[in-house]
Amino acid sequence: MRDDDRPSLEERLTALHTKLVDAVADLVHSDKWAQMLTVAARLPTYSPSNVLLIATQRPDATRVAGIRTWNDLGRHVIKGEHGIAILAPCLYRTEDGAHIRNDDGPPPPADTDDGSLSRRELRGFRVVHVFDVTQTDGAPLPDVQPQLLQGDAPEPLWDRLVGLVQYDGYRLERRICPAGVNGWTSPADKTVVVDEHLGPAQSIKTLAHELGHIRANHADRFPDYGIDPRCRGAAEVEAESIAYIVTSHLGMDPAPYSIPYVAGWADDLDALRHAMSTVVTVAHGLLEDPSRIVAARPTPPLPSHAVAADARDPTVCGMEPNPPSRTVADG
Repeated sequence: MRDDDRPSLEERLTALHTKLVDAVADLVHSDKWAQMLTVAARLPTYSPSNVLLIATQRPDATRVAGIRTWNDLGRHVIKGEHGIAILAPCLYRTEDGAHIRNDDGPPPPADTDDGSLSRRELRGFRVVHVFDVTQTDGAPLPDVQPQLLQGDAPEPLWDRLVGLVQYDGYRLERRICPAGVNGWTSPADKTVVVDEHLGPAQSIKTLAHELGHIRANHADRFPDYGIDPRCRGAAEVEAESIAYIVTSHLGMDPAPYSIPYVAGWADDLDALRHAMSTVVTVAHGLLEDPSRIVAARPTPPLPSHAVAADARDPTVCGMEPNPPSRTVADG
């Protein structure tokens, strides 16, 4: 504490990060969050090939699983519904030849004593059938999702963040993003994209998130962002935490979006606390260096209202030909 007993900027930012950690802890420890994690753990992750198969047979599918999984979740397949055919791998443990099968899709990697995945061997695929949630009936599935920020925000804040983006050598583009994508950062061509349909408050939050990716040097620190969930999760936790601190300090309320988002990416609360040093340092730099605002080039305007209330930030932007590990998205 300083001599005049007023907290310094760094102390105020640290307090904001602590507030975020506490809010995430409250969410994670709630019954609703625990139920959601149980559901997420039981619903499988599908390969790109199976995603295409599902999309071809049932384009409106959102959450799919096999009969046994739905039964475990308290739901049953409605009589007369036809399953969605996908390919499940036939895996064998190399040390004893035990056949590993999974009716709901690809199983998670096996744990081994040395942490490697070499004890399972792929020996082909077989056809299995899964069902979308709309083909089932029974207990509702709990869910916790980030909510897009609504309402206006101080226009000078948008201009300030745009100036910082330009100072760092990036150009900002406002354009239509794919469904579910609010924005992304591409270090390869020094571009930051923010969806043009976002309203003022969410636009600023998204831009602050992308600045977090840039200032925390995620392109170099997490080169495996696109292929390693741990790298990806760490980068997203840091970027969204930075966005939360910056926008909160400047008078916004990003909690409805940031808290569920960070909770979804943080493996545990210790990981979130471990990120505090980087998060506070980057946020401090963004807030305490107004000389870095650049106004030499025209900037894309802040929209007057939101027109895409059902959009969600992505976890990764994989639509460009560049390797996904070189692109970090607003999540």
